[in-house]
This record gives sequence, C-alpha cells and structure tokens, in this order.
Amino acid sequence: MSIESLEDALPRLAAHRLEVPRRINWQEIFNGLRTGLPEDYIRLAESYPRLNIGQWLTVTSPAPGDEAGFVEEAREDIAGAEGMAQKEMLGGYPAFPESGGLLVWGASIDGDEFHWRTEGQPNEWTVVVAGRNDDWYHHEGSLSSYLAWLCSGTATPHGIPPNFPGPEPVVSVG
Repeated sequence: MSIESLEDALPRLAAHRLEVPRRINWQEIFNGLRTGLPEDYIRLAESYPRLNIGQWLTVTSPAPGDEAGFVEEAREDIAGAEGMAQKEMLGGYPAFPESGGLLVWGASIDGDEFHWRTEGQPNEWTVVVAGRNDDWYHHEGSLSSYLAWLCSGTATPHGIPPNFPGPEPVVSVG
C-alpha cells in the first residue's frame, strides 16, 4: 500500500501534502534507533508533518532538525514497552529491539497506542493496535494499508471507536 491509497480513503488529506518533501535526516534516526523504518512511513513523514486524523489519532513523525528529539522520544517509548513486557502487559508481544517487538508510531487521545511489529525487514513490519481497554489487534499490513483500511469505513471493530473516523473526518498536520 501507499500513501496514495490513504489519500484516496481520506480525501481531505491530499490538500495538506507538502509541495517539497521535508528534509529529514533519516540516517541519524536509523543510527539512533539501530534500525531502518518502513518506506511508506518515511514517505508519509516527508509529505506531511505530524498527522492527526479525526481529532483522535496522531501519527508521529520527526521534525527536520530535531531528529535527535524524535529518537529520544522513541527510546523513552521503548523503555516503557520493555517494562510493560516484563510485567506481561504488552499483549504477549516482546518490546523492540527484539524480533517481533513493538515500536510505537502513533497514539489516540484516549490512550490507544499504534505500533509496528518489527519482525523481518522494515518494509515487512505489520501493525499492532493496543487499545486502552486491553484490546489487542494485529493487522497483517503496513502502516499506510492499516490507515487506509481504517479510514475507508470498512474496518472491522477492533477496539477503535465505531464511528471513527466519521463520514467527513477532520485532518490536520503540524
């Protein structure tokens, strides 16, 4: 899947696409995380600043010039996930950097977390949703395919509010 499929599912998104891609130092991020990231996420982050869908779901992205801050936030999330995994509160998944470990890419205003399941190469990573009510959902696809599916109105219930994102969702960036 591609970000174009997400834009098809979320028509208001395309109006926010930057004409010139953001110049993010991905190598600094890869070095800091000790891994690459999926190409669809890289393209999404270069095309849009921090993305908010339906005033509920935020997809994090690095800001050019603050790559170190992005890595530091990711490391804090990783440390939190390691503690949760030790307490068996991570839905049976290990924490990143273990193979199949969870690495956060987004969150909802209600406390739901959206992760990559980091098994295989970054472009093979799938999505795991950790709902605030201990609902766990594994999507066998990329971040962009998950978001397109979620925003298309055809997503099956999996702990996400049933009316999300709504018929005309608000999309904001920044």
